[in-house]
Amino acid sequence: MCVIAYKPINAVLTKEDAMLMWEANSHGAGFCVWDEKSRTWKMKKGFMTFEALWQEIEPFTKEGSILVVHFRIVSRGKVCPEQTHPFEIALEEGTAFLFHNGTLDIRTTQGSSDTYELAYRLSQLGLRKDQLKLVLKEGGLLEEMRSGSRFAVCLPGEPEPFLVGQWEEIKGLKTSNSYWQYRRTYTGLSGRRGRTSYSYYHTPSLYWEEDWENWKSSYCECNPKKDYTIVGVGEILFKVENGAAYPYFGKESPDVEGELFVSEDMLFLLVGDGVFAETFQVRPSYKETPTWAIDQDGYIYRLDHLRAMAFPSGRKTKKTKNVKLPKEVAVALRSEGTLYVLTKHSLAEAYEIRGKVVERDRVW
Repeated sequence: MCVIAYKPINAVLTKEDAMLMWEANSHGAGFCVWDEKSRTWKMKKGFMTFEALWQEIEPFTKEGSILVVHFRIVSRGKVCPEQTHPFEIALEEGTAFLFHNGTLDIRTTQGSSDTYELAYRLSQLGLRKDQLKLVLKEGGLLEEMRSGSRFAVCLPGEPEPFLVGQWEEIKGLKTSNSYWQYRRTYTGLSGRRGRTSYSYYHTPSLYWEEDWENWKSSYCECNPKKDYTIVGVGEILFKVENGAAYPYFGKESPDVEGELFVSEDMLFLLVGDGVFAETFQVRPSYKETPTWAIDQDGYIYRLDHLRAMAFPSGRKTKKTKNVKLPKEVAVALRSEGTLYVLTKHSLAEAYEIRGKVVERDRVW
């Protein structure tokens, strides 16, 4: 769900609290600080490590500065510096900066986040400050799209951000939620489990070093001697390392079982249940999308990229060891008559399955 922290002029943002926010929302950060001399907001974003972020914001975390910081956890869009908050909105009076906590009911383009799309569309309208407030406020024109989200908007010439939604006051700070205090965040990602939709809490993999020994037995099922985890999903394996999941065709046995799901045109790996669940974006290990794919049940398909069609060609399971995979094969998720194939761009592209899925063996 991310978290936005607004530090008024008389409040203090401690390094400990900033670290907690980062640990629960570690997909990048950005901030705005009010410059009284020029009476403008100064913005920096794209921080992908806590150390880099803290080095920049530390001078503004004491009393006397007005600061807004956003810590991101992905719900839509890619994990990259460009998709960190805030996003610029062009207004008649100048540039506004939009921070967002939540998930918007808005269509996105490839790799972009819902907040980016909203800021881009609002910029095209050429609004004034007062008009932007009317659009974003609770009960405003975007209320249905807002879906309970929180906004913080740094407006030209205004030293206090315009806040929308339910905010909490913690230690003099105004924060868009309090999950970060418990090292938890609501991702907003959703998938399909049978006929029901679900969302889940993400438990981050970073903790205070001195607390890790106490926490790891409850939060981590991986081998502590390894810096990666092998996750099994039916007949295919993934190597989880550095916050992402990659297709794995080695000989190691899985450390834990997981589940694949598609969200916002991307493929995700879910590991664990309930509050202990973690999600990882599945990324390809190939530079060009292969012409063969394998799904979670071991069925193999020949792909026709031009027509976006998948033709079943056999099955490989743990019991059919005589069946060899092609030299390069894409991982895929089969759902009824559609095969969601992981492309070279880290997207889950839908292919229509043509023909019956059969269990005949085949050797390449």
